[in-house]
Parts: sequence; C-alpha cells; structure tokens
Amino acid sequence: MKKMLFTYNPNSGKGAVKAALSDILSVFTRGGYDVMVHPTSCSGDAIEFISRRAGEFDLIVSSGGDGMLHELSYGLAASKVNVPCGYIPSGTVNDFASSLNIPKDMIKAAEMIMQENYLPVDLGRFNGGYFAYISAFGWFTDVSYVTSQKSKNVLGSFAYFLTGLKSFEPKYLKENSGRVKITWEDGEIEDDFIYCMVGNTHSVGGMKNLVPDGASLTDGKLDCLFVKAPKSLSDLDAINRFMVNHDCDTDMVVSFKSAKLSVSCEKPFRWTLDGENGGEYTTAEIEVLPGALNIAVPER
Repeated sequence: MKKMLFTYNPNSGKGAVKAALSDILSVFTRGGYDVMVHPTSCSGDAIEFISRRAGEFDLIVSSGGDGMLHELSYGLAASKVNVPCGYIPSGTVNDFASSLNIPKDMIKAAEMIMQENYLPVDLGRFNGGYFAYISAFGWFTDVSYVTSQKSKNVLGSFAYFLTGLKSFEPKYLKENSGRVKITWEDGEIEDDFIYCMVGNTHSVGGMKNLVPDGASLTDGKLDCLFVKAPKSLSDLDAINRFMVNHDCDTDMVVSFKSAKLSVSCEKPFRWTLDGENGGEYTTAEIEVLPGALNIAVPER
C-alpha cells in the first residue's frame, strides 16, 4: 500500500481542517493510501518533520493557509527528495491555491489530489532558504503575519484590511521605504523603493494588481515588481493608478522577469516569505528553482 504523510495546521481557518479530518482521510484511504497524520504544534514544525522524513512517503499532503504551504514547500526542497505533494487550502486568503485553481472546498481538494495529476511548478531560493510563491518587503507586506490568528478566524480577510490601514500612515511609509539597489540578469537600478515583490503567483493578499503582467508559475523565471517611494503628489497619483487600475505606464513601477537577482538595501528590511516573517536583511540573493515542486492540480 502506498504511504502518505498528511500534515495540517489545526488552528487554520477556524479549525476547519479538524472538523473535516475524518472525511479527508476517508478520501485518501479510498485512494489506496496508508496515511500518517501529523498536526503541527508550532511554526516551523512541518518544515522540520517533512525535511527529515520525506523519503519515507509516496505522497505528502498539507492543509492550512499560505504559511502551511510555505512549510510544505520548504520542507520538501530542504529534504532533497523528489516526492509529489498536494495542498488543501483552509486559510484566509490562499493565493497559491487560487493561482493553481485548487478547490477551496477541502473534500474536493482531497479528491483532486487523488487524481494524481501533478504539475512541476517553480520554487524560489532566498538567502539559502526557500519560498513557494512570494518573497517581499515594504508597504503592507507584513500584514499577513502581524494580523493575529484570532482576528483572522473571527473577521476573515477583513482582518487583513483593518491591519493594513496603518500602511497609509506617514510614519509607516517612511519606515518601510529606503534606498535599494537591484541587480538582475539584464539590468541594474538604484533608487528609493517602498515595495518589493519577487515570486511566482497570480495574486498577493487576494489582489491581482500587485503582480506583474504575464506572471507564471512554470516558466523558470521569477516575476519581479518594485514600486518607488513617492516624492510628490504626482508620484502618489501614479501609484494610486497602479494600485487601482494596474496602470504600469509610469516610471514609479519597475517590473521584469529574471532567473536570479540581488537586492541590496542601505538599511535592514523585514521580508515576508509566503506570508510568513522571513527575517530582516540588508542583502538578499534570490533565484528560481525551475519545476522543483511537483504538486497536484486539477485536470484540464
């Protein structure tokens, strides 16, 4: 019998996984799998468990929010074992699942995984670590991890909105902008930036306007977008048009694709990796790992 590891965040989505656990496991056992269940006990638990034991299983499935997806991807990449995986979204936003059209209904997502239709998607490498779909710093990028789990469970995505309101305060804007030098395969730029996004996703925090046009999870490139810090009302107006209408016809927005880039900052910035706190850095070396995550997706 095939062996599966099923790891999940018991606190994600108002504990939705716990309520559906029996039905999810029934889908997996009917699919011919002997399942080991591992509920996570703290942040990073799944990374450690998966990286250490990935080679024992034929399939690894995780359920939770984007943070759980981060741990699944990081653990598999760190294990150096080529094991297929599946993801059952149960979080507040679930950008990665939306990008791959993975069902939000947990039972349907489990049934989809049993179809064993896998797609090799790109992963990112960040200063020796890994991310599934986004590495970012600056304007409101910390919203996902500074918003409490209790608020997320009670208010849903509106909790992100309430936390994000502080992003428009002058003090916050100043703290989260600074001089940045970006070097990539085809160019280099140095300026004051307020937002940096490097990843493989079709949305950030549920918003599609913060992602470069033509973004892809399977092209072997990182989709990079940087927004300069405003210095005048006209700059603010240009950023507003970009946010509302995705109007990129402005020199306030720098967008490109690259397999590798270096980001150097005059002061430390807090980075988010897949919505989790990635730490503070003045320099980030980022590169793509083409097709490194073999994940179950709906059949076309």
